[in-house]
Amino acid sequence: MRIRKMIGLFMALMLLAGCGRNTENVETQTDQTASISTGPSVTITGFSAETDEAYDAFVIVGENHVTVIDAGLDENGEELVSFMKEQGISKVDNLIITHFDKDHVGGADHVINAFDIGTIYTTYKSKDSDQIDNYLAALSSKGLTETLVTDEISFDMDGVSYDIYPPQSTAYEKDPSNNSSLVVMVSCGDNNMLFAGDAEKDRINELLAMEDIQAEILKVPHHGRYEKNMAALVEKVSPEYAIITSGTIEPEDAEVMQILEVAGVTTYLNREGNITITMSPDNISITQ
Repeated sequence: MRIRKMIGLFMALMLLAGCGRNTENVETQTDQTASISTGPSVTITGFSAETDEAYDAFVIVGENHVTVIDAGLDENGEELVSFMKEQGISKVDNLIITHFDKDHVGGADHVINAFDIGTIYTTYKSKDSDQIDNYLAALSSKGLTETLVTDEISFDMDGVSYDIYPPQSTAYEKDPSNNSSLVVMVSCGDNNMLFAGDAEKDRINELLAMEDIQAEILKVPHHGRYEKNMAALVEKVSPEYAIITSGTIEPEDAEVMQILEVAGVTTYLNREGNITITMSPDNISITQ
């Protein structure tokens, strides 16, 4: 049973017990159920730097591990590093580069140079760029190698599960870089977040063919750009919350926002500030 279906009953029991909700942060908090977590938990931050462009950078902190999914643009790489150091991070156990567009790999060299790095998971490279060259130079300087994901990879850290789904083709006719995106599911018990990279039409069709990609939280693919099969993806994932990584000069499409609204999904835009998700087997809390 999904945890979301139990939240209403849980809140009602709390009220009967005389527990009131702290209303000081109502405008900036969602689902602040004062439950006591039983099991592993993870904090996921959708990083927001001061830039008008869209980009992806997520920092995931478990009890004893750190995972970074994408590292944004080169120009906000140092801000990302500073944010991570402020959190007391000294090692990145997993660095996942969903694909090699500049707004996903641009800050990766900064992260690699600043921290001890464990395993680096990547898709294949379908393009060349200065940002990729900088990333490869950082790998070389630290003596690191990539793990190219060609088959589904699953692993568990601190009771948090990671499933990495590779693209099904190496020769997409349209938008090969975006369609080569790794897709990542992060799970705590029955609560999940699906990171859909920059999947476009062909890659979304691959996701639609998968058996189970339901998740409470969806990182909307490609910065909220509309695709004809976007409504089908939202229906398939059936999220309660959505995160869109859009920019002021690259805003999300109105059609996507309408699809999410009709589906009853609460949506957050990272350009409005850092998004912090705390996920455990029995609770999801989102603040911005």
